[in-house]
Amino acid sequence: MKHKILLLLPIMAFFATLPIHLYATNECLSPNETVWFRYPAQSWSEQALHIGNGYMGASFYGEVEKERLDIAEKTFWAGGPHAASDFNYGIIKGGKDKIATIRQLIVERRFAEADSLSRIYMTGDYTNYGYFSMVGNLWIDFGKNKQPVQNYLRGIDLSTSRGFVEYTQGGVQFNREYFCSYPDKLMALHFTADKAGKISFSLSHSLVYQPEEVIESENGLTFNGIIRENGLGYTIRIKIVQQGGSVKVAHQRIVVEKANEATVFYAVDTEYAPVYPLYKGENPQQNTGKVITKAITKGYETVKNTHISDYQTLYNRVRFTLTGDTASEQLPTNVRVKQLQEGFTDDASLKVLGFNLSRYLLISASRPGTLPSTLQGVWNTFEKAPWNGNFQSNINLQEMYWGCGPTHLPECEEAYLEWIEGLVEPGRQTAREYYGTKGWVSHSTGNIWGHTVPGDDILWGLYPSGAAWHCRHLWEHYAFNGDKEYLRTKGYPIMKEAAEFWLENMVEYQGHFIIAPSVSAEHGIEMKNGSPVEYSTTNGEQTEGRLFTVPAYQDIEMVYDLYSHVIKAAECLNTDSVFRQKLLIAKNKLLPLKIGRYGQLQEWIDDVDNPHDHHRHLAHLYALYPGNRISYTRTPALAQAVRKSLEMRGKGKFGDRWPHTGGNWSMAWRTALWARLYDGNQAIGTFNRMIKESGYENMMSNQSGNMQVDATMATSGLFAEMLLQSHEDFIHLLPALPTEWPEGKIEGLMARNGYQVTIEWKYGRLTKAEIVIPQGMDRPTVKIQGIPLSETDGRVSFIPYSQSTSHTLF
Repeated sequence: MKHKILLLLPIMAFFATLPIHLYATNECLSPNETVWFRYPAQSWSEQALHIGNGYMGASFYGEVEKERLDIAEKTFWAGGPHAASDFNYGIIKGGKDKIATIRQLIVERRFAEADSLSRIYMTGDYTNYGYFSMVGNLWIDFGKNKQPVQNYLRGIDLSTSRGFVEYTQGGVQFNREYFCSYPDKLMALHFTADKAGKISFSLSHSLVYQPEEVIESENGLTFNGIIRENGLGYTIRIKIVQQGGSVKVAHQRIVVEKANEATVFYAVDTEYAPVYPLYKGENPQQNTGKVITKAITKGYETVKNTHISDYQTLYNRVRFTLTGDTASEQLPTNVRVKQLQEGFTDDASLKVLGFNLSRYLLISASRPGTLPSTLQGVWNTFEKAPWNGNFQSNINLQEMYWGCGPTHLPECEEAYLEWIEGLVEPGRQTAREYYGTKGWVSHSTGNIWGHTVPGDDILWGLYPSGAAWHCRHLWEHYAFNGDKEYLRTKGYPIMKEAAEFWLENMVEYQGHFIIAPSVSAEHGIEMKNGSPVEYSTTNGEQTEGRLFTVPAYQDIEMVYDLYSHVIKAAECLNTDSVFRQKLLIAKNKLLPLKIGRYGQLQEWIDDVDNPHDHHRHLAHLYALYPGNRISYTRTPALAQAVRKSLEMRGKGKFGDRWPHTGGNWSMAWRTALWARLYDGNQAIGTFNRMIKESGYENMMSNQSGNMQVDATMATSGLFAEMLLQSHEDFIHLLPALPTEWPEGKIEGLMARNGYQVTIEWKYGRLTKAEIVIPQGMDRPTVKIQGIPLSETDGRVSFIPYSQSTSHTLF
């Protein structure tokens, strides 16, 4: 793409040598904690930069004459119980009366008939499913100025969670500072110049849902309206606080003239509440009014300092450095990304920037009391977000939270865990109506309205393991921080009820339990003569189409995982001994994992994996990552079979006969799997390939032509997995260190059971490590790059928590 702002780009090489210096605050920013550019954005997906506080987000472009911010708020959703008088939470009745027949057909291997019945009785109603909508565009028009623009900078300081735009024009240095505050639940925009009386602009707001009322007040605008599909009320309040000059409000605009500086406080809320069945809460007019009044009373600097302090409490827990080509660190981010895409891998610190951006996105998109991250985080530029902006629960949602435990951000996972808790009651309804049993269940997609039913196409929607995968995060949240009160009151009851569902829904098959009906995530098997067949063995002959209800191993692996965690949780809490025994018996009777004819881990109970199928999903490899049933330590043959499956699956970009864009999330999962296989070079090679094929210059990544945050947000978890693993009964230091990271240091990583770890290495070998032992825990068993730590190895220090200078442990 050619950028038409020629005045901003005299010579890229010249600009590349300039430090990242903010004139407004006289700061020199860290190149590996700053995403920055020398030109404004033209594309939301590829170039815009994003700020957020979990509740709301804004994407800014940085145009000199007219700034644009795309505003989103997580509860701006169509659909739901107020969209129709006969709203049914997606449930189509009749499934419970046919589920036994469908299962019998599967046991009798009459898969085509099982598919047909499942399409009728095991799908959901998406009529009022709804979608995530942006709020609208906030426009700040600074007017025409024919003077040339110099020293332009646009970026995000990841260390303080502040966006900035700076430039010189007509001898005046102009500065903009943007952030979204979680403590104050608002967005703040601050405009300054180095000469008095130079801040003039007109502010207006275009909205997706036109307001029913616009109130013009002193220095402010209030928009009251409803989301037209469901009548959900919303309120937006904008208030200007300026020094010098004047402010006028008329015709739904705020005009600031000749101010010395000006601040925009922006608050938005709806009457949504995450409470089944009505999902309706407090008056947004009152809530936003309190927010704005409080901010004005505190003042801009106090609001900013509170925001930075809150953010850094989380962000500063982990520090990551890599030694590499330092010259590249001074380049704008787009140039660094382009270099990697062209094969230059010496800029190791670009990975540090990606790691820091990942944690920034987690903090910005997911905080306690908010909804979890959507596929686009808390950002949106569409009236209807891609994929409805849903909570995709067959990899994408879970992947976004992989960094929370190891990079010490448990608070950021709370939004996801709270949302899971909100699925339980509607999930009980789904269990009763589709399966005729107790317990709770959810499938592949989720929204803010308690949607737990199957999808409207069995290819992707007949996925009953959604709840089981969600429950892994409940367990992991406990595993990393050891909060037994959380486990007793929240995690365990939810996991237990999910396990109760599966105790009543396993299917006897050849002396073992299988899960049926279900579909290996978005994947199917060729059928010939009424039976599953490997496509590559058909010699190009026409097959009879694809089968979807052939029992798959993904569900067996996830249910095994769920049972294991419920058993452990009950043991930790010293409760439910009889129930534990039931789970243990059922777990041991689940169909054992199988190695197929090519040495691969089988995806289905039949050995029909296609060695040329590069399908994007890796559902059958769940037992290696994020699960831990398979490992080189305990199950080396199965681990080797996973490796073979990964090799067969290729890059995850195209299928053999059905082309699919695997996209960012698929490569991220592959990266994690390679790390679990102790192959750091394959892991980082896969990650580099993801950036090359799916990366945007703003370090976000592409899925089907639009920005999607899952892989970018997962990056911190991927890199942590390469440097530290703790999913077995030992701490493994540098298990998958790639050769392109010969020297580095990471401080503050978390291992399970609450150990805090700092690791240093040089020439690809560990030089020093410190492990802080939490109160009540013993000294852990340690391996270093595959070798058990010897008693005489002085590189690893064990520090009791009471003697540690870092008191960020739980």
